[in-house]
Amino acid sequence: MDTFDVATAPGCLDIFLSPKLRYIDGAGEETERFLEENAVGVSPFGVLLIMREALTNAVLYGSRHEEDSKIRYSLRLAGGTLTMEVEDDGDGFDWKSRSADVPDVASESGRGMAIMSVYATGYQYNEKGNRLAVFWQCP
Repeated sequence: MDTFDVATAPGCLDIFLSPKLRYIDGAGEETERFLEENAVGVSPFGVLLIMREALTNAVLYGSRHEEDSKIRYSLRLAGGTLTMEVEDDGDGFDWKSRSADVPDVASESGRGMAIMSVYATGYQYNEKGNRLAVFWQCP
């Protein structure tokens, strides 16, 4: 069963979605609304770029379009920090062996860490590699 559930509270956005690429646009619209309503002061371009990269990876590689899996996406604004989290039900990936170096321009994958290094204050994966947290310091 397809899912795209949105829950909001002051300073919080939670979306639970089925692993379908078509739901990423909806998550982007909710993210834009959240950033506008909360006057975050962080570049919407960078937040949306990282959101799309992370959700695409969760759909294609984490959940592998498996019908019974879910992806959790959230934004939190607290203490002058915006935090984005993306978590999938997959096996994770070996993020320790990757680097944030700029990939070859002809490469079709492997750009996520380089993008996060440019557009966010910081990021971290859980040990398993199926949950990503990205941070921005708000002005």
